[in-house]
Amino acid sequence: MEKRLFESFKDCFRLGAAVGGILYDYEGAVKRHEKFLEFIKTHPKPEGMPDFKIPPLPKGPFIESEILAKHFNLVVAENDTKMCNVFPKPNEYDFSSADKFIEMAHKNNQAVRWHTLVWHNQSPKWIFEDEKGNKVSKELLENRLKDYIFTVGNRYAKDVCSVDVVNECISDKNFVLRDGNDHSKWFDIMGPEYVDKAFFWAKQAFPNSSLVINDYNLETMPPKREGMYNLVKGMLGRGVPVDTVGLQMHINLENPPVSEIEKTIELFGSLGLKVIVTEMDVSVYKDFQPGKESEPRKEYTPEVLQAQAERYKQIFDCFKKEADKGILQDVVLWGITDRFSWKNDFPVPGRTDAPLLFDINGKPKPAFYEICR
Repeated sequence: MEKRLFESFKDCFRLGAAVGGILYDYEGAVKRHEKFLEFIKTHPKPEGMPDFKIPPLPKGPFIESEILAKHFNLVVAENDTKMCNVFPKPNEYDFSSADKFIEMAHKNNQAVRWHTLVWHNQSPKWIFEDEKGNKVSKELLENRLKDYIFTVGNRYAKDVCSVDVVNECISDKNFVLRDGNDHSKWFDIMGPEYVDKAFFWAKQAFPNSSLVINDYNLETMPPKREGMYNLVKGMLGRGVPVDTVGLQMHINLENPPVSEIEKTIELFGSLGLKVIVTEMDVSVYKDFQPGKESEPRKEYTPEVLQAQAERYKQIFDCFKKEADKGILQDVVLWGITDRFSWKNDFPVPGRTDAPLLFDINGKPKPAFYEICR
């Protein structure tokens, strides 16, 4: 009998996966997919973002549902719990897909993460505007955010073990809080205190959940890591109830070194904070760098997959060590099989990737067996 993946880490951390809505709310996923295609057509891509295309949604049945139920004891929704989907219009909440996501998790006896409450991306446009379409006042935006956090908490607090309260708030340009010139309307209108306030409200709304500040490249960019360290150290000094730092961990076969991952985890642990890995995958390609030629699609040969397996094993050994120290709490993979990975066609259109533990047919890859040893 094939080993259940999460059982290999039952004495260390929960092992989770991000779940797309097609697995628990197919009709809703189709509608949101169509809306997103329209959004892409009418909105220019962000500065520095490569071209990408959105593939059509496949039809079931989905082997991913079986894999998820068998091998993971923690889940997070890829998109259905983001503000744009939960709070699409003023005074109008849509909990239909989030409810189905929670129902699926209960059926599978899985713990649940909530992703995310506050993010400069995927927030509805209207929330930053008044009834005339002008920039909303600071007071009104604060009230809207507070009401949103409490409404979500009132409905789901009992179901959620951890919450990404604020997501991707550190700038890649100057490594402090993103401001209005760096796409954050939360900062532009509410000021830097929006982060503290979101955590104070989340503590009341989700009293039994860990409260996470989540970001990418903390393990690959030392200045950004330092920026997050300075932010959370200041928050702790002000009595803000942040207790966990989330490392997204979208990495590849070469970077970052395991030593940098370990350094990152222990740096935040030195503040008395917990650490979770929130969106892990291991691309078989090198980092995308704007203005430089990208790697062409490669064959996923046994040699490539074995190199990936060894990379996963080295990193998971680090995770186990940090869990034994009481710092690392959870590890979440951003997807279930390579078939539905967000890395397909991104950042290079027409190029697939193979960053997860199960291949496009749902078969365990060498990395699966390597980390189970």
